[in-house]
Amino acid sequence: MEWRRLIRNIPELYVETVSDTIEIKGITDKSSEVQEGYIFVAIQGFKTDGHKFISEAAERGASVVVGQRPIEQETIPYVHVNNTRKILGQLAASFYEYPSEDKLVIGVTGTNGKTTTGLFLRHLLRKEGYSVSFFGTVFNEVNNERSKSDLTTPNSLMIQKALAESEDQVAVIEVSSQGLEQFRMEGMTFDYALFTNLQHDHLDYHNSMDEYFLAKKKLFDLLKSSGKAVINEESKWGKKLTNLLVDEEKTVITVGEDDQFTRYRLENSSRGICVIGDRTYEISLPLPGKYNLANLSLALTVLSDLQHDLTNVSELMKDMDVIPGRFEVYELSDRVSGIVDYAHTAEALQALLPTIRELYSDYRLVHLFGFRGNRDISKREKMLEVSKQYSDEIVLTLDDLNGVSVEEMEKEYNRFRERDMTDKVSVILDRTLAVSQLVEEATEPTLIVLSGKGHEDYQQDFQLSAKSDKETFLLFTDHKRLS
Repeated sequence: MEWRRLIRNIPELYVETVSDTIEIKGITDKSSEVQEGYIFVAIQGFKTDGHKFISEAAERGASVVVGQRPIEQETIPYVHVNNTRKILGQLAASFYEYPSEDKLVIGVTGTNGKTTTGLFLRHLLRKEGYSVSFFGTVFNEVNNERSKSDLTTPNSLMIQKALAESEDQVAVIEVSSQGLEQFRMEGMTFDYALFTNLQHDHLDYHNSMDEYFLAKKKLFDLLKSSGKAVINEESKWGKKLTNLLVDEEKTVITVGEDDQFTRYRLENSSRGICVIGDRTYEISLPLPGKYNLANLSLALTVLSDLQHDLTNVSELMKDMDVIPGRFEVYELSDRVSGIVDYAHTAEALQALLPTIRELYSDYRLVHLFGFRGNRDISKREKMLEVSKQYSDEIVLTLDDLNGVSVEEMEKEYNRFRERDMTDKVSVILDRTLAVSQLVEEATEPTLIVLSGKGHEDYQQDFQLSAKSDKETFLLFTDHKRLS
C-alpha cells in the first residue's frame, strides 16, 4: 500500500519528509519483526522504550519510523507524533482496510463478567447460525482456530490483522480499561458496546474510580453511527454511563432488576426470569447466581435486538461449554468438593460466596485465596471481610508476587491473621499444600473455594508442581499422585 493511501484518514502523518509513493509492506512496533518496506512505530512502553531500537529498525530495512520523541539521526524518514500508541492503531486499521466496518462487532467491558458475557454471546450467536470470532481473557478464536490469549484485549496490530483474516460474520471482544487507555481499540468500530459493572479494582493503574469509569466509557465513543450501548444499570456507574450516553444522543438499551428495557429476576440460584420488551423468558442458568443471570441478560438483549426468537433459551444454553475458571466444580474425595473461580474483587466475592452457600448449604465452606503483589492494596481488607462473612475457614495462600518477596507477602498475611477476631484466618502459602492438608483433615462434607486465579497459570512454582488452580484440584482426583 502506498504511503498516501495508508495515511488518507490520519492527518497527523501528513508530512513532507515522507514520499507519497513509498510502498508500505507492513507495520510493527517490534524492531525484531521489521522487514524491508515496513513502518516501525516506536512505543514508549512500561519496561522498554521502542525509541532505543530505531537504529536496529533502520538496519533491518524500515522505510519509515514513527515516534513521539525528537531524534537526531535522519537516515530514514522519521515522523514525530504526539502519541504513537494511538497512531499505531490508526495505521493498523488503515493498512488492513478497516475490517471492523464489514463485520458485526460486539465489545464487552466492565470489571467483572466480561468473559462470561462474551462467551454467552459467542455460544448464542453460534446457535443462531453465525460464525463468530472471539477475543478475550481465556482464549482467542478466529475461523474456528483457537489460540492462547496473552492479554484480555489484544493489541491494535493483532486485532486488526486477525479481523482482516477472519471469515467469521461476528467478532466478540472483551475490552479492558487498560486496553482502552493504551489505544488498543484505536481504529475499531462497534455495533454493540456492553457494560457489565464497575467495581473496586485496578486502582494501582487508575488513580480513582472516576478515572477508571472514564477509561471504560471510551469503548462507547467507538460505536458506529448505528451502534447501540447495552448497559447493566444495577450500580450507580451503570446509571451514570446511561445518562452520559443519552446526553450524547447515543442509542442506549438498559438492563437491570427494575423498569429497564430488559429486566431480570433470580428465582433461585439456578433459575431466573428475563423480560425483554414484552416477552418473558424462563431460564435454567448454565452458571448459578444473580450475577450470571445479569451477564446472560446482557447477551440475550443483543440477540433480541438482532430479532432472534429466544423462546427456547434454556435449551439453547444446555450444551454451553465450560467457561475456564468460572465456577468449575471438582470432586476431591468422598467428603470434599472444590470450586475454582476467577473472583478477585470484594464485589465478585460478594456475588460468588452467597451463591455457593445456597447451593452447598450442608457443607463446611473453606475459602482459599491470596493477594497479588504490587497491585491495588486498598481492596484487600474488603475482600477479607466479605470472605469472613460467608466462610467457615479462610486460608491465605500465595497469588502472583509480581516482584514482592515471599517473606514480605507472608508478613502481610500474618498481620491480617493476627487482627482477625473471628479466628477464621490461617496462612498456608503453597496453594496445593493447603488443599492437600484440607482434604486429608476433612471429617465432614467440605467445600474448598479456590478463587482469584481461575483459568490463569501460577507465576511461581508451588510445592506439588501444579501450574494452575484447576491442576491443583486435578491432583486430588488421583490420590496416588500425592503419595
